[in-house]
Amino acid sequence: MNNDVLNLLDFKKKHMFIKILIHNLKEISMKKTIMFFVFTLGLVMFFPSCSSDDDSSNSASVVGKWNFSKMSTVINGVASPEMDYDGNETGCAKDFLEFKSGGIYTETDYFGSACELDSSTGTWIQSGSTITITEGPDVITAQVISVTSSVLKVKATETDSGITITVNITFTKA
Repeated sequence: MNNDVLNLLDFKKKHMFIKILIHNLKEISMKKTIMFFVFTLGLVMFFPSCSSDDDSSNSASVVGKWNFSKMSTVINGVASPEMDYDGNETGCAKDFLEFKSGGIYTETDYFGSACELDSSTGTWIQSGSTITITEGPDVITAQVISVTSSVLKVKATETDSGITITVNITFTKA
């Protein structure tokens, strides 16, 4: 009987470890997904359609620097409240995405007490309200929800191992 209790405790510990690991992986994946959504939204807004009757809320360009502002997620249909972006290190410049004309994007993240810079670059293209960002072998697709001269909102959805995650990101013009 003692072994049964020990096996049950070990199972519970392993189960809790797996739950924590999945949560942490989702948090890491969420940050990358948010970055990709932001890039995608920026691309969509930069290249509006050729039609002259575009919606005025989506006529602003996504080209420029965009600071991370707010985000929310929906995981398998369960929505989180929108929260302020908490990835900025105290005393450092704000993390940002930059959509450059010509289809180049840069994602910049400052970390640590020395405000070390982690920057990555890639390309982006827009087709309608869809932005596609390519960074090496990674391709992220996002939908531009709205863009103005000062605010960009994007949404990206990804399914991995049966878990569907939608990330909504709001950026403010830097």
